[in-house]
Amino acid sequence: MLDYNVYLKKSDSMAFEEAVNIYNSIFNMLECKDEYLHELWKEVIDSALVYANMRINWNYFSREEKHEKDDLRTIYHNTFMINLKAFHKLGEQLELDTSWKEKLGSSEDRKRWGDFAGYLLCLENIRAR
Repeated sequence: MLDYNVYLKKSDSMAFEEAVNIYNSIFNMLECKDEYLHELWKEVIDSALVYANMRINWNYFSREEKHEKDDLRTIYHNTFMINLKAFHKLGEQLELDTSWKEKLGSSEDRKRWGDFAGYLLCLENIRAR
């Protein structure tokens, strides 16, 4: 069972409110009509979907399946991170407010970035209503 309060006590956790704040900052960038920026954002979302799907299924894989799929899970995570970094870099080049990346933290903190992928999908799902 997940205990969100226990999760929040971990040094590399991300509160829902923090994810919403980062998401809203990113979404402000998307007011820019640059077509390539929007294409990169779609790649961020697509890679978050692939990674989060693997991460959710991880809960149901056997030990053997986890062993078989561990490298693939890492590849999916790396792809999400690369896409998000590319989106950030283009935002900088377009002179947009990219301060959200500082809030997300260093890419060395892979767990936070992975958590954000899940939050991102949650928030996109709510936005789609």
